[in-house]
Amino acid sequence: MDFLTSGIMSITPQQLIMYGVGLLLIYLAIYKDFEPALLLPMGFGAILVNLPDSGVLNQTLAGIGETNGIIEWLFNVGIE
Repeated sequence: MDFLTSGIMSITPQQLIMYGVGLLLIYLAIYKDFEPALLLPMGFGAILVNLPDSGVLNQTLAGIGETNGIIEWLFNVGIE
């Protein structure tokens, strides 16, 4: 339960705005049928990248230091 409360408490106002943008993109894709193949993944991506402590981006962990997230791993494997 402590992990859940620490995750909720680490949400910033900027992340809340990006959640709204992601939900707006998903709404436009599903209900208004505006380019669903483009807007739906963008909406999910906007929400997933802004999840606190999710491991998607680089994180600084106590006692370990900075760890690479899945996006950097995909960049290193796929592009470089």
